[in-house]
Order: sequence, then structure tokens, then C-alpha cells
Amino acid sequence: MTDGNPFEADGVWLKSAFHTHTSRSDGELDPAAHVRHHEWAGFDVCTITDHWTLTLEPSTKHCLVITGAELAADPYGGAFTDSEILAIGISDIPEDPGGDRSRWGPIDAYHYKTFPDLSAAARCIADQAGVSFIAHPYWSGLPLETLLAVEGTHGLELFNSSAERENLRGDSSYVWDQCLERGRRLWGFATDDCHYPGFDINDAWTMVRAAERTEEAVLEALRRGHLYATNGPELQDISVDRDALEVRCSPARTVVLVSRYETGWAVQAGVRNRQEDARVLERDDRGFVVRARFEPPMALEYRRIVIEDERGRRAWSNPI
Repeated sequence: MTDGNPFEADGVWLKSAFHTHTSRSDGELDPAAHVRHHEWAGFDVCTITDHWTLTLEPSTKHCLVITGAELAADPYGGAFTDSEILAIGISDIPEDPGGDRSRWGPIDAYHYKTFPDLSAAARCIADQAGVSFIAHPYWSGLPLETLLAVEGTHGLELFNSSAERENLRGDSSYVWDQCLERGRRLWGFATDDCHYPGFDINDAWTMVRAAERTEEAVLEALRRGHLYATNGPELQDISVDRDALEVRCSPARTVVLVSRYETGWAVQAGVRNRQEDARVLERDDRGFVVRARFEPPMALEYRRIVIEDERGRRAWSNPI
């Protein structure tokens, strides 16, 4: 699934924001202040994805800034509303993306436009050597048919903390599994969709395993799926031994191996483990799981790890 195990790859882990907005679209702060807030919050990478706007802002000493945008497409594939896609590492936005002009018009500080579908948007991004992922599928109400029809995108936003805060529609892991079960290889990203730093910043992010902190290295890591999503917990290592997986993580009350349909195994803190194929290898001094091993009795079409801490926050690996 991923192109190699990111936990075995050389490089550094970079705390990354791939969905943020400034005053150049519908965010609160000017670009410079927006980047400073991300640097203060410990982000190594910040992509400004203003709606239909390329916001050019220099990197700081500690925070690499990558140019991006949030683009949109007309409803299709059974969708009742427009769909949106995040573009990372692009240098141009087309003047006429080819969508339904009756849907276009000024909103806040930007001019809203659409592509005819997400595949057209993904092609435009790929033609610029950029990386794309579908924004907040659950919040947008995108049906599975819409997502399966997309060609050329790298992933989807499996968790958006702003959407979760707004109406509890931030977790798109269900539709992500639906895509994976049908053989669609899509990486899962987490974002805070930051519009108002000081309020909605630092609630979710993507950890990227890149060879170095440069735009080229980050984009290459995203293409390969060398990343995991989190809104707090830390995945420290996932090692593979034939069909077995061993996980090291920050203290977790639950560690789960997720696979197709009802297939999966879990271990918990403070609860006797009743699954022979999953066991706790190590706990911290409070009894929370910090190391676990899964030995599925059969080959799996895909497998991913989810951990949940005592506050209910989660980290999601990509399929390994």
C-alpha cells in the first residue's frame, strides 16, 4: 500500500499543516502573521491553501512554507454539492477551470470558480508536479461514487478538526475504508483547516517522513504515502514481520489494527485482552499501552493502525 514503510525510511518527521487559510480568502490573519502562528505552534511545514488564490509567503527559520490552494468542482457522481480538493506545491491556478460558470462569483476576498469534476482538478495539480487530496468528504457529504470516480489524486482528508468542531462531520475514516476495500489507494491526511489562529490552530495535523525539510522532499514523501495523521497521539514505530505488525506509540487506551469490513483486532489499557491474535507487549506506569503486536491468522487486503489516547484523540497510520 504505502511505497515502503515510512517508519523504516531515512529522514525526519515533520509536523505539517496542509489546509490553512489567510485573509486573502476567508481566514482572519494576513499571511505573515498566519505563518508566525504556525511556527509558534511547532509546525515544521505550513501550506497556505487559500480558496482559488495563490498566497506567496516566505518560509521562516523554523517553518517551511509551501504554496497551495483549495479548489472546487461542480457536483457529480451523485453529489448534491460542490466538492473541494487541496493542492500542495502548485505555481498556477487556471483562469478558466472549465466548470459551470453559473456557480462562480465573489466570496469574501476571493472569486469562487469550479472545475467540471475532481479528476480535472487533480490533473491540473499533477501537471504542475503538485500533490492533491480531497477535502473533508464527510463534511461535504460526498457519496462513495464521487470519490471512486476521482482519478489522479493522492489521498483524502480523513480528519478535519474544524469540521468536527462545527457539526461532528470531521472524521471521514468510514468512506476512506470504503475506498480502500475497493482497491483505491488513497493516503489519509489530518488537518485543522485553520482560519482563526488562536482558536482553531493545532487541533490536527499530518506527520510527514521526509528525507529533509525542503519542498521537494516533502512532496515526494506525500506521493509515497510516508505520513500519518493525528490530532494528538504519536505513532513512534510500526514494524512488519511477514504478516505481523508491531506498534510503538505514545500512551494509548486502545490500539487497533483495522482491515476490511468486520476484520480487525484491538488491545486496550485496563481491560483483559481476549483476542489471541493481538497482545500488549508493554504498558506505561499507569497501564496505558505503549507497545503492541498483531498476528492476523490470515492475509489481509490492507491493514492500518489507529491509536486512541485517554482524551479520545487519535492517530491513524496509512495502509502498510
